[in-house]
Amino acid sequence: MNILFDIGHPAHVHLFKNFISFLKERKHNVYVVSRKKDVTEVLLDYYEIDYFSLSEPRKNKLGMLKELRSRNKQIFKLHQKYKFDVSFGTSVSIGFLNRKYGVPAYNLNEDDDSVVKYYTYLSYPRATKIINPDCIRYQKWKKKRVLYPSYHEFAYLHPNNFHPDLAIVKEYGLEPYKYIIIRMSGLIAHHDSGMQGLGEELLAKIKNLVEQKQGYRIIESHELKKQYQIKPWDLHNVLAFSRMIISDSQTMTIEGAVLGVPSIRINTFIDKSTVIEELEKKYLLAYGFYPTETEPIIATVQKLLNNENLTSIWTEKKKNLLVDKIDMNKWMIDYFVDEIEK
Repeated sequence: MNILFDIGHPAHVHLFKNFISFLKERKHNVYVVSRKKDVTEVLLDYYEIDYFSLSEPRKNKLGMLKELRSRNKQIFKLHQKYKFDVSFGTSVSIGFLNRKYGVPAYNLNEDDDSVVKYYTYLSYPRATKIINPDCIRYQKWKKKRVLYPSYHEFAYLHPNNFHPDLAIVKEYGLEPYKYIIIRMSGLIAHHDSGMQGLGEELLAKIKNLVEQKQGYRIIESHELKKQYQIKPWDLHNVLAFSRMIISDSQTMTIEGAVLGVPSIRINTFIDKSTVIEELEKKYLLAYGFYPTETEPIIATVQKLLNNENLTSIWTEKKKNLLVDKIDMNKWMIDYFVDEIEK
């Protein structure tokens, strides 16, 4: 089969990389189209996944529509050349490909419909199947839904797929559980419009608090400034041995939580993501705060820094999570073999 993946975000490289390896081993032809979003193409290069680079993010809805139109045209041309049999992605374009040429489109997304309205109305009516975690909120397109008990992040961070490497942490001169990761995302996606994250004033207060705690280091990552202290392909290993992550990134909050790392999320998406709500309220692996909640944020960071049993407590919480959640990569493989490849 000729199989298309539309990959527009670094997290989607991780989501599909193991699945792509499986498909190649079964002698399928895999074609990837990408987007110059953050370190997406850096990761594709590192994992030696060939790709066609089609576009880069634009800032407003008009710009995004122009980008979508350009991507669609380029994907249509690629289809005329390679004759795709099926497509995967968290992607609007694969739906248009399905509508125009009848290429089945499997749309994987872990956001609630209400959070990504623009995306859902452009993509879901044209998708063959909409593949979501079973915890998300949705109302429409019920017959197209395929639900599974997991998250995207378990396609690459489930213990079956990921074994944290302490040697990588030591390469950076870091001592396990004696450093904190601070991640500031760009908040420039279409669903980020009007949203706020971790500001410089609050960041300074957090850094001052950590610096007062002897022996702790801060590892910072700033998407818009393109400043990264850790190589993108090493980040999950470094995250796994961190004391905590403080971030306004939805994805990295989930990644930290599923690794059993205390994750403090600071943005205005509070109560808008069922996946993260579940990690915060059911599994108690993460905390969510509005950027204005300075005192509770500082108090939580202080509490986590002072807790001598923190690592063992979060390890137990992670075990509880793993009882309920499956290996997402294995689920994709089984679904492909049973429903698509047959």
